[in-house]
Amino acid sequence: MRSKYSSLLLAVSAGLLTACGGTSLDVGTGTGPTGLYIAYGVRSSAFEIPECLATQATAVLQFGGDESSNGDFTTRVVWHSNAPDILYVADGINAGPDGILLAAGTLVGLKPGQAQLSATFSSFTATASVEIRALDSARIDPQLTDITERLTQPFHLLLRPTAESPEQDETSSVLWSFARPTASAAVESATGIVTANSASGDAIELRARLLGCGREFGLPLRVSTPRDLRVDYEQGSELRLPVGYSEALSVYAEFATEGSVPQNLSTVVEIDGLDDDRLSITPGTNALYVQALETIVDTGFTLRLPDRSLSVASKRWQTTDAELLSFVLSPDTLNVIYPATGQFTALGLFDDGVRRPVSRHVAWSSDDPSVVFATGLVDDAGKVTVPNSEVTTTVTATIAAAVDDASEFAVLRGYPAGSK
Repeated sequence: MRSKYSSLLLAVSAGLLTACGGTSLDVGTGTGPTGLYIAYGVRSSAFEIPECLATQATAVLQFGGDESSNGDFTTRVVWHSNAPDILYVADGINAGPDGILLAAGTLVGLKPGQAQLSATFSSFTATASVEIRALDSARIDPQLTDITERLTQPFHLLLRPTAESPEQDETSSVLWSFARPTASAAVESATGIVTANSASGDAIELRARLLGCGREFGLPLRVSTPRDLRVDYEQGSELRLPVGYSEALSVYAEFATEGSVPQNLSTVVEIDGLDDDRLSITPGTNALYVQALETIVDTGFTLRLPDRSLSVASKRWQTTDAELLSFVLSPDTLNVIYPATGQFTALGLFDDGVRRPVSRHVAWSSDDPSVVFATGLVDDAGKVTVPNSEVTTTVTATIAAAVDDASEFAVLRGYPAGSK
């Protein structure tokens, strides 16, 4: 059985080799083995790992001669943890917690504490002190109270290993279930996608169990009939929409129960009455993007649930030929520590006097090709991802249609993981 952590471990392993400076670990022409050490990214006799998340340690056998004669013996050493209830280390042969087979040298912190990790090959033994740090936070997202009957809703498990690190999506490393058998809904155990059946007043609890360490997280829910649909617009009550530009809207189900959380249904609503010669609609993850194609006095459409039980009319846009005069880019300087991401936004001034978000219509670029931007009609247009290294680069945002100053500039500074 292949581990659900497989893709994570491949990424971690690649990162470790990069962290070792690209040195070849193939056995060279040395005079014989002289020592053994444990590497966690780099050679270390003490390091920290987060609770519950699988990470990779490497055993390196040293040979006489130059550094290039060292060999990766991770799969050939005997791994041992002196506190297996705190730190599990995989041997690559026997199944570990939850019956999952993990690659040799994989570490899983089962609970906070300290343990001694050792690797033995022939007469050589290397040791490292490992501290398992408690997760800073964990949550099931979205944190809904109600889900609409006869629709599907994907859920995710988001973990923050430390207060300084970004949240990680561990949805695929989780076994999803309900606390008790229920006829109200069904959940796909590997994906977290919940299919709601008919409405019921019974409370159900969605659970996410992290494979490998047994930690569980819960979210109480109800399957309900929504009271109405609400539409939130990026530009509020503004009706004018220039040709070629877009506005984001989100559709929410609202429930009668006091204190209930509206459910975002933007990706599942159906659309009636769209004049697709005048408007186009592009679905995002949490919103719909309405783009003007041709000028007209007013145009709109109807948003409805698939079972036609509820519907709501959109506002009626006046698509115009207003021109973009200029735009501003913010922030002027952005600092990002890997693996976190950053966000640039562009706000445009049009000749009808209205300022509008235009990040989705920017061509983003930088002097450094390792910097990656989210572009187009997407929820996170302008999001920037940096490499795990130090980089300082100029970011250029261009909108060719702008009358004046079609390009704006900002400074991006990226830093490797662990930087302060």
